This record gives sequence, C-alpha cells and structure tokens, in this order.
Amino acid sequence: MRTFLLLLLFVPAPASAAVTLGFIEKFPTGVGAWAGNGASVSNPGTGGFDGVADGYLLLSSLTVANRLAARSDGLEYHGDWINAGVNQIKLYLNDTGGNQDLSIHVVVGNPSNFWLCNTGFAPPEQAWGQFTVDLTDSANFTHIIASDGLGFAAALRNADRLHIRHDIAPYSTGAHTLKGDYGIDNIELTSSLIGVEPLPGASGVRPIELSAPYPNPTRGAVVCAFETSDGSDVRIAIIDAAGRLVRSATLPGMASGRRTWMWDGLDQSGRVAPAGAYRVRVTGKAGGTSRPFVKVD
Repeated sequence: MRTFLLLLLFVPAPASAAVTLGFIEKFPTGVGAWAGNGASVSNPGTGGFDGVADGYLLLSSLTVANRLAARSDGLEYHGDWINAGVNQIKLYLNDTGGNQDLSIHVVVGNPSNFWLCNTGFAPPEQAWGQFTVDLTDSANFTHIIASDGLGFAAALRNADRLHIRHDIAPYSTGAHTLKGDYGIDNIELTSSLIGVEPLPGASGVRPIELSAPYPNPTRGAVVCAFETSDGSDVRIAIIDAAGRLVRSATLPGMASGRRTWMWDGLDQSGRVAPAGAYRVRVTGKAGGTSRPFVKVD
C-alpha cells in the first residue's frame, strides 16, 4: 500500500491548455480540434501559407444546402482573453475555388454568449491573404446568441470556442449556406499593442481594408472608404440579402492609400434599390473585405 501511494504522488497532473497571447495554430498535417458545422474539414498536407509540405485546414461544402462553417472547442481557445491580453485574431485565408464571393466571418464566445464579427473577409483567389479581427471594437460585432444576458466583454472573459464561417447579413445563429471551399491557416491570438504590421500574402500585397459604410442605415447614397496596398484594380460589389449582385464597379489601379467610392442607391439598371439588408464587397489582387449596411425607405 505504501508503494502504491508513493507512485500516486509522482503521477504527473494532466496537461491543460488555456488562451495564450502569441499562440499560433498551424496545420502541418491534421485538423486539430476543428470540426465542420455543415462543411467537411480536411488537410491536403501541402499548399499552406508556407508552401509545399505545409498543410492547411480545408473547408468544403458539396451542396448549396450546407454551411461553409467550422468550429474549434480546443483548449487553446478556452479562458479569459482579456486577462491574457488578446485583442486581435489574425488568420490566413485562401479562396481555393477561385472567386466564390466568399464573406468569411469569425465568431467567438461560448454557447450562451456568442458574437460574430460583422466584417467579412474576401480571400484572394487561390492565394493566401492575412486578415485581422479587432476585438476592441464591440460595435463591429453581432450578438447571435445571448441567452445569458451578458455582453461582449463577458464573452471574451469566458470564451471556450472559435467559429469561422461564410455568412451574409442579417446574421443569425446559423451560417449562410453555400457550395464551395476555402482554406484557413496560421490562426494567431495577438494584440494591437505588439505593433506588428500584417504580413503580405503569397501575392506580395495585403487585402483591401474596408471601413464601415456611412451612413448606416441610409436612405440613399452610401460612402465606402477603403485602404489599398498596391496599384491593382479594385472590384466593388453591392450585394443584397439573397446574395444577388445589385451593383458592381471596377476602379482603375492607383498608388496605395485611402480611397472612396459612393454607391448612389441605384441598381445596375439605374433603378432605385429597395429597402433591405445589403453588403458592400471590395476586393483587389490580394482579396479584400465586405461590410453590411441597411437601406431604409
């Protein structure tokens, strides 16, 4: 009995993980704790951000009835994000199917307090681009599950999961369905205080960063301001809640910097667009972003 007790004293405690500033989830071979929420998840084993022999998380939906969404309940995402100093999520995305009109959103929290980032990421076509979720701006999040009655800060202090999904406004607990696929790599929990600029994607430039459309809601015109990092053409699309293209424009390339484009509230045929939920999608050589807004009568 004494020998048995001594053995128990020297049995190591089970390892546990918790959210940690600077954590990066890579996918060299497997899929970690990630599982599909409608989509299937796999790892091709090559073609990740680091190239040949570097895998990535591939989400695939074979029918239009499935959601292009995945979740991780891994312990590395459990805990108090605010106390850990995490106020940004950076991740690399790849539109592996090529121009699928993707709008990838990141969702964080727990089963009773869940928040979706309104900014949608449009990955570059068959290339990697790095995108950033700003966790300090609660106004840019939609409360899609609120059964505990608590707010955004409480969700970050008691997080136990991360979701990544294609979605379009208006947002709800379930993601939008779409046939397609996209890749995810190098998910990083970091901080704006570190002051490191986003790395360029495989194309050598950064995705276009779109600011919130203004005014929102609007009765007519909407101003769309965005930042470009190269001189390539800029593609702009106004899309309705059903995913239909309402208006499109292509702006010729200029020097990198801040630019604006105004939607006059008209569709492609010059008719006044009806009231409803819309999103503006601005993309370039390295991808871009989309933002929702509402048009009222």
